[in-house]
Amino acid sequence: MSSEETLRLLPQLLRAGDFGGAENHLLAALKVDPEHPALNAFAAFVSSNLSKREAAINFARTAARGLELSPRSVAQAANLLAQFRHFDEALAAARAIDIAAINDPVILDQVGACFTACEAHQEAEAAYAKLVELIPNEARCRFNLAAAQRFNGNLVDAATNFDLACSSGPQAAEAAYARSLLRKAKPDQNNLDDLNRRIQMANMDPFSYASLIYAKGKELEDLNKWPEAFSAWADGARKLRLSRPYSVEPEVDAINATIDAWPLATIPYKKAELTPVFIVSLPRAGSTLLDRILSNRSDVISAGETEDFIVSLLDEPTLASLSHPVEMARQTANIDIKAVGERYRTALKRRGYSSGHVIDKTPTNFLYAGLIAQALPEAKIIHVARDPRDAAIATFKTLFRDRYFWSYDLNDLATYFSAYQCLMKHWLANWPDRIERINYENLVQNTEIEAQRMTKFLDLEWDPACLDFAKNRAAVSTASAEHVRRPVYASSIGHWKNFSGPLEAILPQLAGLRHD
Repeated sequence: MSSEETLRLLPQLLRAGDFGGAENHLLAALKVDPEHPALNAFAAFVSSNLSKREAAINFARTAARGLELSPRSVAQAANLLAQFRHFDEALAAARAIDIAAINDPVILDQVGACFTACEAHQEAEAAYAKLVELIPNEARCRFNLAAAQRFNGNLVDAATNFDLACSSGPQAAEAAYARSLLRKAKPDQNNLDDLNRRIQMANMDPFSYASLIYAKGKELEDLNKWPEAFSAWADGARKLRLSRPYSVEPEVDAINATIDAWPLATIPYKKAELTPVFIVSLPRAGSTLLDRILSNRSDVISAGETEDFIVSLLDEPTLASLSHPVEMARQTANIDIKAVGERYRTALKRRGYSSGHVIDKTPTNFLYAGLIAQALPEAKIIHVARDPRDAAIATFKTLFRDRYFWSYDLNDLATYFSAYQCLMKHWLANWPDRIERINYENLVQNTEIEAQRMTKFLDLEWDPACLDFAKNRAAVSTASAEHVRRPVYASSIGHWKNFSGPLEAILPQLAGLRHD
């Protein structure tokens, strides 16, 4: 069977889910034509679906070399390489494609997805903008463009495109939520009527319903309608909790197991040419603000929320076959921690970092702060703490797609916060020279003093550029993408008081948590 005949047969096999059959045909065709870009791109996709990671990567690398013959195959290969976290190779392949000269929507969509996965949001915006030029009425494409514009701080254009993305498609409700986040609702200018109409629609999946109800809550909050806003968030949270089984106990037990598994520090700080800076915290606790302050200087770069450390940890053979969080936490005591560190350094290099200070602000890295200190003697770790009551309401009112399920129930939230506090006390007690603590409230109210203190902790000279962070043009792909474009504001301090009634049941527990 020729290469062309194989390519004509493949879609039929893949639609039927016959990946094994597709693999057999591809391997036979590749024996005859081993450099064929399209065959290799399909082989990479098929191998990926068959969980043959290394084979998929190798096929993608071959496909990425076929730019002159098949730009579409190169785009597909770039996207796959990004999914496998080979960001350097993915970017090289994607950047070889001349976006301005491309009029194939498939290529632009694949390249845009690749750039997004690689945190290259300026380039993603360019790819999606060209895609929207070609198919302006496709709501999904508008949504992807708007998301890139939001990350890049082009908030007015993002709001316009989220408006258009609300029109139809599975992303419509999420677009409505993003639209509400971008604009402050006013009594005579809001989306409440539209949101109420959409909420009444039948046959919505739980996430779409939650997107609309959280958007409603946000706009009611803008209008200072505190009880109504909280009621909306609670409604959305209940819907999400009913959508899948969940218990907070395994996560809390895993935190306790981590404390037992990592009692003492043994590796001191060691200066190196490349300094990873981990900013850890609860979600919505101020890590992005500190990230923006520090990265507004020329010698500090933010890599965003990479999740590279947890990936490096889970690649450890001792943990690869485990799925229960408690057993995984226990087994971390038996891992090759140096190998974890080497994998993390490799991940940084794949992102293009080889020297200087690079911030990784994945919030859940607080779970691994001691492991990070052991795996990476050259790393600096900063813990951002926030008043638990403000952190609670900030977390409860935020819609997270597929994580932090404890945030959708107030009792679970308080339970998780307590476990988090115990873990951070443990890390700080055992790694006092490796972890620096900063209070969000102090950072907001005494920005210069705290920024100078953090600069000293990083062994850097003071740079006044830290105070001009609102002009930081680097992309932000977190829930704080809108807020960090503004100068420091203190209105979020004590915001929990507007919701003291609904929070009453957990306030004593939150107030008792350490925050000094």
